[in-house]
Amino acid sequence: MSQDAVAVNRERFDRAFALLEEARGKVLALLGAVTQAQANRRPAENEWSVGEIADHLAITERQIMAKLADAAANAKPHEYDHSEVLRTRPIRLEDSWDIAISGKGTHPPELTPTPGKPLSELLGGLRAARAHTQELLAPLRDQDLSVRFVVHRRMGPLTLYERMAFTAYHDLKHLKQMERTLARVRG
Repeated sequence: MSQDAVAVNRERFDRAFALLEEARGKVLALLGAVTQAQANRRPAENEWSVGEIADHLAITERQIMAKLADAAANAKPHEYDHSEVLRTRPIRLEDSWDIAISGKGTHPPELTPTPGKPLSELLGGLRAARAHTQELLAPLRDQDLSVRFVVHRRMGPLTLYERMAFTAYHDLKHLKQMERTLARVRG
């Protein structure tokens, strides 16, 4: 691989990782500004509390990034035609955080959060998930992650760069949910 190609791969990786960091920073800031009681309170019986949303984000990131690292090692390069993927994608990736466009999704059972976790554990879980992500993905920085794909159950095939960005948009989607939840529980 040429030096220019490596430089391009690093720039793409760094841009995707910066989006992850920016979104996570916003989640951590919000979570750091709530009380334990606010973090635990559900706005309705069938809706998650701020703490449950945070726990879901940590659980989800650990699972997604393990799959991403596995795809980087094992997925067949160029398995999908990216232009065709973009043409048939149900919504733009950049719009996936907006439930007015993407709709409210459902989560697989293994991504269900645990209620009532202490704030320190929630914050630590989010930080630990991100540190693990950084550890898993750092060795991939020089690789061209645009030629390997993972399939998302709603979005279809995503390049590995797109999957990183989609994880950031997932954080932002749930950040908006946290803000709505807080407004309701603070009354």
